[in-house]
Amino acid sequence: MGLFDFFKKEPKQRVETISNLDAEDTIDKDLFIEDVDSPFEETAMPVNGNHIAIAEKSTLIDQIFDYVNQDFESRGYQDAIVQPDTHYLNENVELIKNDYQLVIDKAAYKYKEFLTELEFHIATRTSMGLTEIVQGLEAKKKITQQHLAFVEDEMKAIQANKGKVQRIKLSYTKGFKRGASALSNSFITSSNI
Repeated sequence: MGLFDFFKKEPKQRVETISNLDAEDTIDKDLFIEDVDSPFEETAMPVNGNHIAIAEKSTLIDQIFDYVNQDFESRGYQDAIVQPDTHYLNENVELIKNDYQLVIDKAAYKYKEFLTELEFHIATRTSMGLTEIVQGLEAKKKITQQHLAFVEDEMKAIQANKGKVQRIKLSYTKGFKRGASALSNSFITSSNI
């Protein structure tokens, strides 16, 4: 039956035709509707062989804090169980610091890029006389500049081994020492001497 034949029928016949559709004739909703579990897609960021989930749509500041809020103590503990060597500890601490530096560098680059785009929009919308739009863009610029200042302060703190990077290093080292201690305690208690 063609489309136009359907409309030539009486309304009652059209309802019967629709209700008599076979299961094969129905359209699967998956063709047109995508089920989304969360408004944010997570991406796995490689960090020292481990992958941490960071929400792709989260703000750059959120990504920084997501990195800092990882359980580095448990990670240090697990690493010590695998290889309780001081050289291994120092290498991992340096890798964690470098990974954090990458997160910060990415944020700084993105904020600077965004500020350049904002400047363009502010200039063009100002020339058009769109004062309310320009005010909104100016507010966004101010917030972005505050975020960039935070990121730049964090860059300085990393270089000085202060602030959040120090917290990360202390947490990882504490976990690593606990793991090494647990190995020694296990060795002592399991020996039959």
